[in-house]
Amino acid sequence: MPTHILKLHTFALSTIAVAMLTACGGGGGGSGGGSAKTGFLSGTVIDGYIEGAKVCLDVNSNGACDTGEPTATTDSGGKYKLDTGSISTSGLTVIAEIPDTAKDSDDNGLTLLAAGKSAYTMAAPATESSVVTPITTLIVGKVKTDNLSAATAKGRVLEELGLASDTNPYEDHVAAGNSIVQGTARQLAAQLQQAQKNLPAGTTPQERLAKLQEAVKAMQDAAGSVALKSQDADPLNLPLTLSTVATGSLFAYKMPSAMGKQINATAMLFTPKSVPPPGGWPLVVFGHGTVGVAQSCAPSVTMKATGNWEYASVVASLLSQGMVVVAPDYEGMGSSAMGVEAGHPYLDLGSAGRSMALAAVGAKKLMTTQLSGAWATMGHSQGGHAALAGAQFAGLAKKQEPSLNYKGAIAIAPASNLQMSLNTMWSGIQASSLNPASYATGYNAVEISNFYAAYVVKGTQSTPAPLTPSDVFGARMLAVYNAKVGTECFSSFSSSVSTSVGQYAVTNGATPAGYTGFINAAINATNVTRVLNSNEPGQMKLPGNTLIVQGSADTTVLPSSTRALLATMQSKGSQVTLSYHDSVAATHGGVLAVPAAQAAVTNHLNSMFTAH
Repeated sequence: MPTHILKLHTFALSTIAVAMLTACGGGGGGSGGGSAKTGFLSGTVIDGYIEGAKVCLDVNSNGACDTGEPTATTDSGGKYKLDTGSISTSGLTVIAEIPDTAKDSDDNGLTLLAAGKSAYTMAAPATESSVVTPITTLIVGKVKTDNLSAATAKGRVLEELGLASDTNPYEDHVAAGNSIVQGTARQLAAQLQQAQKNLPAGTTPQERLAKLQEAVKAMQDAAGSVALKSQDADPLNLPLTLSTVATGSLFAYKMPSAMGKQINATAMLFTPKSVPPPGGWPLVVFGHGTVGVAQSCAPSVTMKATGNWEYASVVASLLSQGMVVVAPDYEGMGSSAMGVEAGHPYLDLGSAGRSMALAAVGAKKLMTTQLSGAWATMGHSQGGHAALAGAQFAGLAKKQEPSLNYKGAIAIAPASNLQMSLNTMWSGIQASSLNPASYATGYNAVEISNFYAAYVVKGTQSTPAPLTPSDVFGARMLAVYNAKVGTECFSSFSSSVSTSVGQYAVTNGATPAGYTGFINAAINATNVTRVLNSNEPGQMKLPGNTLIVQGSADTTVLPSSTRALLATMQSKGSQVTLSYHDSVAATHGGVLAVPAAQAAVTNHLNSMFTAH
């Protein structure tokens, strides 16, 4: 969101070991909470609905569909029915072997292979077989690899995925319209596909599920571990505002990407130039606003090159108050020398949440007892969205580093309700086109809305649910998108959008609504709505105490969008307060300098870190 205009280790398993790993009921609790069934088992295989999957009841508990076991193939709606006869399902697993010739309903009739996906295997407890999904696969896996009861495994999985504790993983989330679970399932499917693709050549079908589960566990266990610490004598080139109060370092930590790979992500770590207090400093994970989506736009990269950072004074203030700050660059942004690979999933909730939460884990592992363990998230604009996403993944942070104790969030002008904002802007653009005196206001909204939309669409290209740019943009904005969005950072790209709009505005008969930019109907299409809704923050009860700061003169994150976010969070039972500032100075970036907003932030931090 703009800040002013807007080798895996594998091992051979004996037949007995395989059976032990793949038999449901590890940990003394079984794989499912239901009772044993006989006769028939039916259900649905879902990422989207999967057609052409081979489904079986794994009677011999070897993790594969073998001759003689009850087997079926899913239809176009992902449905299957197994004739289990007199076989008791207690302690057994339903396996779904999904070849690359299968079709996912999310892919508009394409096979997995044609959609750029690959074969993978999923599972569900036979006693909870109404759906077989990536989430049920993780639950089965945790029962086996972590020796947990089914109930405990379910709770752990939901927590690590940033899902509400009352989420029913055995529900058809597509039919229920649960966009958050849909988005999570898509990313997990990508992780399962990637893990299966990476299995050693010669892996037999009977070994596949067990090794797949071990691979996923290895990735999960590594999340938040420090991969690399920069040995550069001056890794950040701190601006004076920061160098007077802090020392800075740069490190890379492991995290799962939105596409299911294990990647390096970078974060800047700022430590006060003082002695740690008894018990250690509290930690703030700070999320930056939009800087672009190119790898080179990362704050750690641009600050090293220029000695400047627009959030230097904000972060310096936190350090002056006795807090350590870690600031992630986010997934896909940062130096290739630190092992970062390009591909930033802009405003992707899971990616942002993991970037923030696992940066806290990395910081704690580096600083150990110098940090108290108390931590909070804070951010502006895109970073406000990340702060709320980080709260959602606080459970993951604690699982990876038990000494971490999450306190709450500060979200300043947080990106939210993107579809609502774009629709509101479009209505304003149409209205302004009726009166030449309002054209300037209309063209400003055209620039802001197209800037937003371009980064959102580009961000989806690094996720399992990419949007097609030509479906979303008209000719003029599509030309800018294709030429500029993936290479230009914030200022340059905003200028490119402005130039395109300006060139149009001087043509005969031009009106703001006539600019061939984002297509409003496309923004409201089912596939776009599904993507946008799955990345909305605050749709579950968040831990800790949240403060939202909003300015009345913000034309980038609209006050109406923030009020809708507030209402959603309150309806979910989150402890949340709005600090609203009615002033012409309280613009998108200006609100950061409003004294009353600064006081609200300071008071909230003090209340979080002094509370027992």
